[in-house]
Amino acid sequence: MMARRLHRTILTIGLTLALAAPAMAGDGWVKLPSEPYTLNNKQDAIAFADALTGWYGNGEGRVYRTDDGGEAWTLIWTKQGTYVRALEFVDENTGFLGNVGSGYFPGVTDRQPLYVSHDGGVHWAAVRLAQGAQITGVCAIDVLKLDGKVAAVRAGGRVGGPAGMLESFDGGESFRARDMSRLTGMILDIHFVDANTGFIAGASAAEEDKAHARILKTSDGGRSWRAVFDSDRAGDVNWKLAFPSAKVGYATIISYQAPAGEARGYVVKTEDGGEHWHRLTVSHDRDWIPYGIAFIDEARGFVGGSTGGYGTTDGGKTWSAQAMGLSTNKIRFVQRRDGGISAFAIGKDIYKLELPPVAH
Repeated sequence: MMARRLHRTILTIGLTLALAAPAMAGDGWVKLPSEPYTLNNKQDAIAFADALTGWYGNGEGRVYRTDDGGEAWTLIWTKQGTYVRALEFVDENTGFLGNVGSGYFPGVTDRQPLYVSHDGGVHWAAVRLAQGAQITGVCAIDVLKLDGKVAAVRAGGRVGGPAGMLESFDGGESFRARDMSRLTGMILDIHFVDANTGFIAGASAAEEDKAHARILKTSDGGRSWRAVFDSDRAGDVNWKLAFPSAKVGYATIISYQAPAGEARGYVVKTEDGGEHWHRLTVSHDRDWIPYGIAFIDEARGFVGGSTGGYGTTDGGKTWSAQAMGLSTNKIRFVQRRDGGISAFAIGKDIYKLELPPVAH
């Protein structure tokens, strides 16, 4: 727990400077060089082991690596028929890759949901289960580190269902599978704030037009789960989660059947550890669909969307446009050696924001 608290403290300082500056319009975001992506509207996964070493993956079954903070990317792995939906790296060598699985996106034929690499992403091996029936696909991976050590690795999916989760409590050496379909129609994100308390982003049904967005919470390390949020209308799904503290959290809700005059989604916020949630309006753009969300402290963060991103400095009361690209699905914050913070956002393209070190 101490490690996660220290990490958040460091990141908070950098983001405070960036969002307090006049560049609230998003002038600081810079588009990074990357190969053109035309399969669909967004690439989903990006991860970093440190400020220089990172990876991104996409729906074409490709994984790229950078060793200079995103200035250049090298294709290091590709597998036809695989859709890279999620990436998490424990360190510069060991990482996990989630594949969405066949039957949802055209051309995806790979049925293996989870892979592991021990050589920095150059080679990936299929994760074999020690217990349970294999799940259909993965949309989210959560690596829980406590006191610098990997306490748990969880991978779940998927969009369009069925809902299933893979769990490891030995650093990713072995996994067991769980059928989660009685609790949620799909799993789209997973986040644990400590060894006991965690959240799942999902929906009440596997069919997107029938589903209500659902957030599940566990207080016993995942042994049991209960719904703490269900949206009030059909056609909603909970896409991504962000918990800057144990008490305050945010989630993006996609609305496939939003009423006329409203954006195709919104953000919900909790201030009591996920027990209750209230709605925040980010945009009135009818074409705006929210995707990725990330907060550095309880007040300051970013949300990506189909027509552009937004930033807030007051806990979501107000939002300002950020030039962080289209359809941002994942946002990462990484500490640099100079004490500053590098923020990375992946969607249609990859963008970077350099946050300055703290002045003493």
